[in-house]
Amino acid sequence: MEHLINVIAVIVGLSLGATAPDIDLAPPLPVRHRSAWTHGPLLPVAVMWLAGLGGAWFWFGAGFLPALALHLVKDMFPKKWHGGAKISWYPLGKWRMNGGLSFLFLGGTVAIIIAITIRLVSSINIDLINLL
Repeated sequence: MEHLINVIAVIVGLSLGATAPDIDLAPPLPVRHRSAWTHGPLLPVAVMWLAGLGGAWFWFGAGFLPALALHLVKDMFPKKWHGGAKISWYPLGKWRMNGGLSFLFLGGTVAIIIAITIRLVSSINIDLINLL
């Protein structure tokens, strides 16, 4: 039964990881699209914390983080390219940050590094909380 729960956690993680950064498209949220809150390193670090709780959260993170990294890489090359991706820090500031490509790359890199760490931890059976 635990194995089935872990498989479901990975599948849910993959699904949410691929779409979670675009939560900033939801109208009631006070952030703009490609928000620094959802398209940077903050989200992978939060999921790493969740994965550190163990159990199904560990496997959720194992699915979420690679999917998130792929989403961020895709956002680095939008269909309607207009110079470069700009990252919004709204509502902290109403300005949009240049260098968005680098910021998306940073977020994707952090997600991949954490995903690899989770994979290594699972293969050598170390408690992730003690690793942190």
